[in-house]
Amino acid sequence: MKRILLWSISIILLLVPIFVSFGIWSASNQLLFPVWRDNQDFSACNSETEKHWGPFCGNLRNSNEFKFEELKIPSSNGFDLPAWKVSTLENGKGKSKGVIFLVHGGGSDKREMTKHIRFFLKSGLDVFSFDFGCHGEASCTIPGLSYGYRESKDVLSVYRYLSERYDKIYALGSSVGASSILISLPEMPKLSGVIAENPMYNFERLIMEFPGTTKDIPALFSYILIKLTQFRGKFETIPSPASSLANVNYVPILFIHSKEDQVVSFQQSQDLANLYKGPKEIWFPEKGEHGTARDVNPNEYEKRVSAFLDGLK
Repeated sequence: MKRILLWSISIILLLVPIFVSFGIWSASNQLLFPVWRDNQDFSACNSETEKHWGPFCGNLRNSNEFKFEELKIPSSNGFDLPAWKVSTLENGKGKSKGVIFLVHGGGSDKREMTKHIRFFLKSGLDVFSFDFGCHGEASCTIPGLSYGYRESKDVLSVYRYLSERYDKIYALGSSVGASSILISLPEMPKLSGVIAENPMYNFERLIMEFPGTTKDIPALFSYILIKLTQFRGKFETIPSPASSLANVNYVPILFIHSKEDQVVSFQQSQDLANLYKGPKEIWFPEKGEHGTARDVNPNEYEKRVSAFLDGLK
């Protein structure tokens, strides 16, 4: 009996670290290779995606809502970024007053940002949206999401492309898209304004403050998850929105973050705004999940963004 008990205890002690290691590895996989709705094949479109991204799941090729141009913008990451250009002139809005480029979230693609196009055309801005590396129709050299490390280089590549063609350049990003814009700010001196929706303070804080992490996982395991993900994703020396904002103070920023966000706490945007010494505005609506501030109240959203843009003229 004693021998059986000892064997049982030994097996349990052996299995615990195996299960823990498997759990951390699986969590790392989910962080590195997220898939948000139907983004692997643009022909796929379900009702849930349409609800958030608009008719035909934001696919301009199918909706025929706008006249647009398909482009390939070279990225410093070593591949081309598939992009859509929607111009004011081609869509009956006259000559543009500038351009805004839209940056989607992690695990998503450029179709996510289609819901913004009509508003910005009406505001007199040409609109560009593009796929991050490893997202949508873009290829990549290092697989996986890097939470702004490589994505910020894609953002910077698009900015440089536009800076050769426009005098006034604006940017709007959501989640990892917003974080990538903020990371790139020190290298985008011609940027006229930024709309940052639900950005993270840094990757470490994203993991440590995620509801499932803080409630169910010991701090040591969270630390191991952070380091493993950074190592596997090859972004262990990642810059962060917080570190970049500490080094720039000239670009007007509108921070938007729903207080109900259960992925990234709105307090992270509040702390970024407190850290930033440049011109800024904040809007933290009471309702809305992660990345859905516009969906909850489109009229109020556009009113706030219009007021921000008008203040930059």
